[in-house]
Amino acid sequence: MQAGLDQPSTKEITMVKPAPLFAGLLAALLLTACGAPATPEQRDTVNVSGEGSVKARPDLFSLTAVARERGDDIAAMKSTVDDQVQAMLDLADDLDIPEKSVTASDIQISPEWQYQPERKLIGHQVSREVTFKVSGVERYAELADGLAGLGLKELRPAGSEISNADELAHQALEKAVKDARDKAEILARAAGRELGEAMQINAQGYRMPQPMMMRADMAKTESADSYRPGEQDVTATVQITFELD
Repeated sequence: MQAGLDQPSTKEITMVKPAPLFAGLLAALLLTACGAPATPEQRDTVNVSGEGSVKARPDLFSLTAVARERGDDIAAMKSTVDDQVQAMLDLADDLDIPEKSVTASDIQISPEWQYQPERKLIGHQVSREVTFKVSGVERYAELADGLAGLGLKELRPAGSEISNADELAHQALEKAVKDARDKAEILARAAGRELGEAMQINAQGYRMPQPMMMRADMAKTESADSYRPGEQDVTATVQITFELD
């Protein structure tokens, strides 16, 4: 080598290994570029809700009757209350109401107080409740009229039910799914797309009202036409995500 001439410099080249995160992103980009199928998160979707309802009329009715006496002679009042309860049970037998559909409570004895001008015991109250569950509005009318004729102090409706509620709920659910698909198809056509398969379905639940039997005057004997159970809606709602092709 000649003196005074600069020596050509040599640079060391270091290869840097890609970080794991960067390497993963690079691999994903390469797969996408090569036409790899999209993941479910990458698909075009439409999310819709649907509602379905079925009309239903209650056919199981409950009624509670109360035998109650007030006074000073607890033994005599208990005897009167027991007689009234037995008359109610006999009426249930006459109407062919099954024993399992009749519930008679234990006897209740409670003191009655006067608070003005001073606290003073003025007697006792003796009572028992009997609750009946019957099928059909006609039988309900017969039961109510029969109980009213026994001179009971209190009669009150205790609710109504739909015997085939599960079957009606399933029908409402099917209608809700159809309603959701119809909505999704409208949206897909408006966007110039085809509706694909359902990717996710969530049932939001059912709404099943429990109407009460109504009667203006239970002290009078009337026909079954005076009882109006009313028609109710059994409703189901769903949320569905569809793929767009």
